[in-house]
Amino acid sequence: MDNLALLFGSISIYWHGVFMALAIALAVIVSFILHSVFYKSTNNDLLNCILLSMPVGFILSRVMYWSCNAEEYESFADHLNFIRGGYALYGAIFGVLVSAAILKKCSPKFNAGETCDCMAAGAALGIVLGRLSAYFSGDNIGLVIKSKQLHFFPLTVYNVQKGDWVIAVFSFEAFFSFIIFCVLFLLFAKNSNEKEGMKGKPGDIALLFLLMHGCSQGLFDSMHVDALLVPGNSFVRLQQILGAVCFTAVTVVFAVRSKKMNGFKWYQAVSPLIAIAAVGITLWMELDRISYHNFIRNYSVIFICMLSVAISGIFIYRTTLKSNAVDVN
Repeated sequence: MDNLALLFGSISIYWHGVFMALAIALAVIVSFILHSVFYKSTNNDLLNCILLSMPVGFILSRVMYWSCNAEEYESFADHLNFIRGGYALYGAIFGVLVSAAILKKCSPKFNAGETCDCMAAGAALGIVLGRLSAYFSGDNIGLVIKSKQLHFFPLTVYNVQKGDWVIAVFSFEAFFSFIIFCVLFLLFAKNSNEKEGMKGKPGDIALLFLLMHGCSQGLFDSMHVDALLVPGNSFVRLQQILGAVCFTAVTVVFAVRSKKMNGFKWYQAVSPLIAIAAVGITLWMELDRISYHNFIRNYSVIFICMLSVAISGIFIYRTTLKSNAVDVN
């Protein structure tokens, strides 16, 4: 697909950039809508966090990409050539968290939980458009598919650089990110139900975003043939590791909170163990995939692992809700 959208003399506008700009705008708009509708807030917490997180996230995403692809840049000036692209999504996500922490430190009245909740849901929807931009840029792709019966979008896409049809991993990422947004939106709606009252704590929706997005990266980053690899190796994928850290940490946080609310229950120990076991099995599948190239089996096992982590994480979260504490014996 031709990536060039418009040409004004020496100025070129690409569809990939257009989609990315729309993705950011969509994320911001949705965040403001959720903030005003569900939290009914008129303060500037969200605006301040958005304004700060944009440059912070931009820098972190660029540094994260550069750390994995330093050989692409010939000079310092080349590092500053932002038009050529080269950004890591987790850098933007961590940029929001860092910005919220800075604002909380500067102003104790800053409501980091509510702000991150709204930005997490907005980000989930923005990621949908952001991932679809890869249709034009030709990145976020998987293996070459030779079977002509499978040469159709959104399953596969023709890649000009490879001269062949490849798995359109970006389309699966966009689909699952939309599912994540729907889940988070339903939680917003349920938590704002006046008859039931607030179920969770501010910040819970942001934690659930980190949980579910981390699980999606555990699978999809494994499928990328253009994934960001940790320097010094040929298979350890940076965003897969960060996803594992996020979903494991969130599961532990919910398990600890559940123990404080309900006393010790067996599921509070099982849920973090599922996350840790999933990390180990995924690492095993990664090593096995490189050695034996059994892609279908390995991706299926990783999918089951990530699905198990997401389900157990959501379950343990539900046991922390004040009016929905679950007693499982």
